[in-house]
Amino acid sequence: QQQQQQQQQQGSVNAMVDPATQAAAFFAVTIQRACHNSFIEWAKGDSATALYTVSSVIFAAQTVCVIIGWLLAFSSGGTTDLKKCFNAGLICKFWHIGMIYALGDIFEMESVNYVDSSTYTVLSQSKLIITALLLWVMDGVAQNTMQWFILFTTSSGMLEYVLVGKAKGGGMTFSPIGVALALMKVLISCYVAVVNQKALKKDRNPFPVQFSALKVSWALTSFVYMIVKDGILGNGDMFGEWTYRTVVLVFGGFILKTLFNQYLLKVLDAIWKNISEAVGVLLVYFAKIAFLGGHFNPMVFNAAFTVILACISYILSKSSSKPKKNAVGEELNPSAYPELAHSTLPLRHRR
Repeated sequence: QQQQQQQQQQGSVNAMVDPATQAAAFFAVTIQRACHNSFIEWAKGDSATALYTVSSVIFAAQTVCVIIGWLLAFSSGGTTDLKKCFNAGLICKFWHIGMIYALGDIFEMESVNYVDSSTYTVLSQSKLIITALLLWVMDGVAQNTMQWFILFTTSSGMLEYVLVGKAKGGGMTFSPIGVALALMKVLISCYVAVVNQKALKKDRNPFPVQFSALKVSWALTSFVYMIVKDGILGNGDMFGEWTYRTVVLVFGGFILKTLFNQYLLKVLDAIWKNISEAVGVLLVYFAKIAFLGGHFNPMVFNAAFTVILACISYILSKSSSKPKKNAVGEELNPSAYPELAHSTLPLRHRR
């Protein structure tokens, strides 16, 4: 019942937002999503691999998010909510979730050393297929025949994009290791999203408190990874070479992505959030051509566009898959005609 009330409140909030604000939020978030993936590749500069350490970027971004969470908690709930952010029990509750999210970020950052941003963005759309399979295996929720065929079309489009892009070049970078890392990132994201949603529903603390608790474990996990990989097992330089591009990646990529995700869910529903990610595929492809040394190829573009259309079709099919009322049954339902019921009321009394 509490969940239904929250959904009704969210729906009422979405309805109160005017269409212009919703459209502006959709375009802003779509562009930011495309920029995030492009920033990861752009931050490498002319180097084949990133000169900064992956762990330091994730650690810096999540540390700033922790501070933002504390500020949001204080602004909404004062010192009472701020003290809750430092509750050890609450932090432990979200600890494993933050660790899994950190692993997802690590796989994402490492994958761009092997594949380009456009390829990574296309591969990330496999989350629809992986989510459908996870729901089928874990919860027994099956897709209908049309949805399975749309998912197969999405898979075919992604495979065509990788194969054609590798054959035609055009500035695309491919590697089996990179593809595996990208798919692992998607698998982790799909799994942890389900786990995180259940944890948030069970916990009754305000969202800023939950957000900060999650980010604490996220930041600490990346810090431990930085010490072990780049400190103990590496050359001891845990941050590597940071430039202004790295700073843009941290703030314009990771931090802004986190904030925009929350804002988008406030003014739009999850359907448009997923459509935003699908449209971002095309923007990343053109960003690759315009700024990152790529070349336009109509066959690669067609493959990317096929993926977009398939993703949007699947998302819309999910939104319209709820059972509909029978049209004939509604026409024959006397309660649908109150005027007729009132007009026949005297006849019933006569009988």
